[in-house]
Amino acid sequence: MRRLASVFLQLVWLAGLLAGPGLAQEGPRELCARFQGFDLNGDGIAEIERLGCLTEPGERPEAASTVLVLVEGRLLGDRFDPAGGLGSSLSQWCADLAAENWHPWLVRADLYRGPRHQDGRTVLALREFFRAVKQADPSFAGVLLVGSFPAAYLVRNCNWRKHEPLTLNRGRPDERVFQEPVDYLRTMPEIVAQTCDLILADLDGRWEDLYAEKRERLPVVLGAFPGGVPEAGGVTTDFERGTVEFEDFFLVNDGRLDVREVLGPEGRVEALHLVPLDGAADQECSPDDLLRGNRIARPDLLIARINARGVALSPRADLLDANGRPRRVEFEAAEDVPGWSQEIWQADPALELRLLAEFFARNHDYRTGSRPVTFRPASIAHSLGSGYRVMERASSDWVDCDPEHLDISGTPDLSGLVDWLARPAVLRTVRAHSDPWGAVFGRPDVARLEQSAGAELWSWTPEGTALVPSLAAACGGGKLDFFLLQTLWRNRPPGAGASFYVHTGCDAISPPGAGSLPYSAEGYGVRNGAEALLFFADGLALIGRAKVFYDEPRGFAECLQDGGTFGDAWAQYFEVESKAGSWSEVGGDIGRKRTYFWSLLGDWTLRLHP
Repeated sequence: MRRLASVFLQLVWLAGLLAGPGLAQEGPRELCARFQGFDLNGDGIAEIERLGCLTEPGERPEAASTVLVLVEGRLLGDRFDPAGGLGSSLSQWCADLAAENWHPWLVRADLYRGPRHQDGRTVLALREFFRAVKQADPSFAGVLLVGSFPAAYLVRNCNWRKHEPLTLNRGRPDERVFQEPVDYLRTMPEIVAQTCDLILADLDGRWEDLYAEKRERLPVVLGAFPGGVPEAGGVTTDFERGTVEFEDFFLVNDGRLDVREVLGPEGRVEALHLVPLDGAADQECSPDDLLRGNRIARPDLLIARINARGVALSPRADLLDANGRPRRVEFEAAEDVPGWSQEIWQADPALELRLLAEFFARNHDYRTGSRPVTFRPASIAHSLGSGYRVMERASSDWVDCDPEHLDISGTPDLSGLVDWLARPAVLRTVRAHSDPWGAVFGRPDVARLEQSAGAELWSWTPEGTALVPSLAAACGGGKLDFFLLQTLWRNRPPGAGASFYVHTGCDAISPPGAGSLPYSAEGYGVRNGAEALLFFADGLALIGRAKVFYDEPRGFAECLQDGGTFGDAWAQYFEVESKAGSWSEVGGDIGRKRTYFWSLLGDWTLRLHP
């Protein structure tokens, strides 16, 4: 039934798109009204509670492309004031977009924020709204999400044929160790993107077929085939079976497998007969996507998130002096000292609005040239190769390039990173081993780091029965994260520069807690490293990966040089990868959908050459 409903929705959407001008009668207000209280699956819970136009978009200029600016209702309160607070920033932003021949629709969005973990279903509901907008306005180019919105959590499985040393059933009586490389088949569902905005952007894909809300247990199979995995499958010499669990997820199941148990004389399973069903892969792809050399889903829209909620944190008031500056605090006993990384930090709605206002002011300055940028690239890499030459390809008009100080590689420590950030550059790449909270650089001399960070240290370190303003606990291990970045921001005036970021660190944009919490939960997305970089280090836009992997977006810099937007450069990666002549060009079966791992933060409408 779910598959039939999916096909019906696709046919309705395609029929509307082919109908063309007849649907153009439905304008922004009518479309928003149509999706009030929208309940995608009829379970009595509205995924879209309310949509409301905040301004009158008017007639679209003939050559303009429509951009949907969705603003989380929580940020606006009961009333939208276009001349004050966040409303003023949004109004200026829309005016700037219009001046560059975009046609912005500014829309308030109130989505489901209850305890039920159904973020993926809300994503699908938003996608239906986007499809309706595309039917009514074929020029619809993309969406900018301002505030906290649900994200799709993507799991992928594939039949991975490997040749390497192998241990099966480790630590069990039936453990089997192949010390020399052996051929084996691995079928294991795994997280490939904790934020996958491709699902919002791909309007003709079959993503609704792939969604599961409740927690499900998925099978894991490894089968050894010394001498080679038979193309059509066969009987294993040794095997391992297990399960993994996920909830509120989309499953790209490219690893469908017919598993038959081979029984011994006493009915004991002594082997598995594994038949890979590789022809059943790519079920998310549209008919057009399936015609490509590398069958992957591709975006029809450009999507980016501008969300300061997870990094808008301030310390408890008792840790600040009368002037609001960090102070040393004594406690009665060492066990009374609160945890420095979590317990003393609280959500600060006023700071969230301030960070957004500064972002939009920086955006306006960049677009209008009122605060010129330093037009040169920069790269910093720790234990990975430099990205400077890759970034150089984004323009032929760089000025004042200084590779000696802007191209940093080897094993730079955090003090070197701070020095690098202090040197203005419009396009930066950060290349270091990362997790959802930050990127790892060399261990710094903490005293030197604190001296370069500024007069006020907005982090604390336990010392006996006291908490002391210090970066030692947060940064002593070399982590570039929220604690260091917000300390630098609080010690420097905003707007000192503006930069686009290409962050190749693993899980850089993954929201902490995404695997177990709904997007509206208190701990979701707290202190994400990429968002800290965007808001505290003068970011305009950032592309990053939500998976542990090894790639970077091919064609990205070249698209920027050709005058494309930051969003165009993201979409270009999908085009390049989809045209591969063979899967070996794109990482093999395990890597050929690596484009799915990447999404955007900030403003995708911006160009390197404004």
